[in-house]
Amino acid sequence: MEHRSGFESRERACGVADPHLSIEPVRTLRPPIILVGMHRSGTSLLTAVLREFGLITGFSLNNEESAFFHRLNLYIERATGGRWDDPEPIVRAHADAHLLQHIVRHLKKEVTSPKIILYLGVRRFWRYRSLERVDQPWGWKDPRNTFTFDFWRQVFPHARVIHIYRHGVDVAASLRAREVNSRVQALSHYASTRCRTLSGAFGLWRAYVEKAFSLQPEDGERAIRHVRYEDFLASPEQTVRTLLDFCELPVRPDVLRRITARLKPMRAFAFRRDPELRAFYEEVRDDPWMIRLGYSD
Repeated sequence: MEHRSGFESRERACGVADPHLSIEPVRTLRPPIILVGMHRSGTSLLTAVLREFGLITGFSLNNEESAFFHRLNLYIERATGGRWDDPEPIVRAHADAHLLQHIVRHLKKEVTSPKIILYLGVRRFWRYRSLERVDQPWGWKDPRNTFTFDFWRQVFPHARVIHIYRHGVDVAASLRAREVNSRVQALSHYASTRCRTLSGAFGLWRAYVEKAFSLQPEDGERAIRHVRYEDFLASPEQTVRTLLDFCELPVRPDVLRRITARLKPMRAFAFRRDPELRAFYEEVRDDPWMIRLGYSD
């Protein structure tokens, strides 16, 4: 697990809060934990683990995602002209002060409205009535957060970030398999022609990890953790204990033992068992991000 990346990104400036944004941020008792990472990189697995230890992640979950915050991330995509598989317009939109203010104003309006019941659920809504009063660790997971975080940090300036990343070839293979083999995915508006090839999916992985390592929470390095998927599977207890401390969640030994027992370390570096994927790895192993993340050897 890394506290920082140690290298710069051309998008780094996009993480800087806009001092001219005339919108008062939402002040909460606890800062949200925003989980980011490339699709098929373990975001759902990690979120499910933290939820078992008490992290509030939202009502009406689908693939460990809060329907409420997922809908707002889709709003950001539509407002900026981006998509999950074409996120560059989201980055460019953050530099447009007028559009930034319009989007942030809408996000704040939504998260401070009674609609927040769709995140909290009825029981928690009647207890807290608003996010500002939630006194337990809370947050949400969505791979799109990787690119929408620069908007969310304007709403929740003290938000914390957990980023999980995985070997680029395994991610590309998983994305391609989903696009090519899933009839449901082919009919979905989330379908991606870009990810129907290994090279297209790998390029998207590169864009996500580059962006994730450029994120700058308002509270600096202490507000972000980078988790390597393969290390999580190999040493789950160490990783989970560190993240529980970061999220201010209690350690529950019984839950920790149960989670550790059901993880499958063989899922790491799955590409090595497939000749086609091994050949693709040889093509991309010298990619700068493969080298920087320790995946080139």
